[in-house]
Amino acid sequence: MALGLGVYLALCTYLGYQYVHPARVSPEKPSFAVDVSIPSPHGPIPAWSSPNIASKKGSPVVFVLAYGYGGSRESWADLIAALPKRGYDCVVPCMPGQEASPETQVGFGYKEAKAILDTVKWVRGQYPKPPKIVLLGVSMGGAASWIASEMDPTVDAVVTEGAYARFDEAMNNWLSLKMPGSPFYLKPMIWIASDMAKVSPSDIVPERSASKWHKPALVIQGSADILIPMNHAERLSQAAHCPLWVVQGAEHAKCSITARKEYIDRLVKLASSL
Repeated sequence: MALGLGVYLALCTYLGYQYVHPARVSPEKPSFAVDVSIPSPHGPIPAWSSPNIASKKGSPVVFVLAYGYGGSRESWADLIAALPKRGYDCVVPCMPGQEASPETQVGFGYKEAKAILDTVKWVRGQYPKPPKIVLLGVSMGGAASWIASEMDPTVDAVVTEGAYARFDEAMNNWLSLKMPGSPFYLKPMIWIASDMAKVSPSDIVPERSASKWHKPALVIQGSADILIPMNHAERLSQAAHCPLWVVQGAEHAKCSITARKEYIDRLVKLASSL
């Protein structure tokens, strides 16, 4: 029994460590993006931007893009190519604990929000007159975008796709999809991961941040998203008093692929209204 308990705790420790230290990928930078470096308290954050921002000739509206857990800057390649053609620039930083980020662990919301705001500060510093800022995040990046909007309400708009309203609910759903019943029998893993990340899952509540937002916003959700249930999108939309666009047939974080033209058109429409 003692041996079995030891193996069980060792497994929970390993899984907890892996949860806050996801595998790091090294995406290939597309030719139409420029490498830039975002100053942060933890060290320079590698980022890709559209060329105009790096040359201090950017557009009056800039999209700050945030990807989700296990993602990469490459997931935004289409938008980095498409938005400048429509008159709007964008920048996507490495998220904490992922890719080449100087931070060693993910934060499931708050660390990511701070990286987003470090990027916002850098963008504003590239302009004689600060541009309008649109935060655009997917999944964990979307949740972090809502939290960032509360930290810095001077940003001008928020768009999120597949974002969770509460992290504890999303985490339990994710674990259940991986292994039915695991939120119960892997409870020590959750405690260990929470201690490593220095966060409590129940304290990460983007829905609460969204309720304090009173500027333009859009919530996007795929109808075939099983990772983040529809009720999360509905609650975020209701909290922020903003439209909810459901992309039929889209799986988690796939809305921009499933409905590419309309996705870009809606972003452009929102940006043009600022």
